[in-house]
Amino acid sequence: MPDPANLTRRRPALSPIERGRTTTDEVEERLILAIATGDKGYGDRITEAEIAAALKVSRVPAREAMKNLLLRGVLVENEQRGLRVSDYGPARTAELFELRFAIEKIIFQHAMREGHDRAPLLEALAPIVDRMRDLSGSGDAVALSSIDLDFHRAVARHAGNELAAQIWEGLAQHLLIVFCRDWSSASDRTGEVRLHETLVEYIRSGSLADLDAVLKRHFSDPAHRS
Repeated sequence: MPDPANLTRRRPALSPIERGRTTTDEVEERLILAIATGDKGYGDRITEAEIAAALKVSRVPAREAMKNLLLRGVLVENEQRGLRVSDYGPARTAELFELRFAIEKIIFQHAMREGHDRAPLLEALAPIVDRMRDLSGSGDAVALSSIDLDFHRAVARHAGNELAAQIWEGLAQHLLIVFCRDWSSASDRTGEVRLHETLVEYIRSGSLADLDAVLKRHFSDPAHRS
């Protein structure tokens, strides 16, 4: 996932890659950012020749990155040559959050189980929320989305269920795209920060009996929160 420190100085997603970083992972990341920022939208055709030229890399990493994103469903096959961007409309987003709810419920159940030390997780979350608060007025939805991912990744990694954390990572690229849209549309970004602060307090002292309601509230569309 993108480094939030770098994203605060973000260049266009499809600008040339600096020499020494021309890896398949880097190309993949740039494509995700291009979709998250709207530089590439639903149905847009993507070819390895276009990506290789835009990022000034050979076709091999472009081809491999596109193949990886095809396997994960971020890209879909095109009738003509190349691939195209998947639809991240309401139906796709609902499917994504159905999966997210299921896996994060398991993650939170493990993270908050009786006898499990939550102190390391709380320690990890504190600086993430601080960064989110510091950037809330920046208008950089990509950086805020990356930090949002870091928050939930930290919960996954500290929960003690390695397979659940791995499955969550499989959703992370999709989540970055949706998070970016949410942070862009949020009229009150400080409210989004408070939502994460509330989740920290829930992890600290909340009851698992309230988990469904807490997660549904946290995952809800910013425009529909009361």
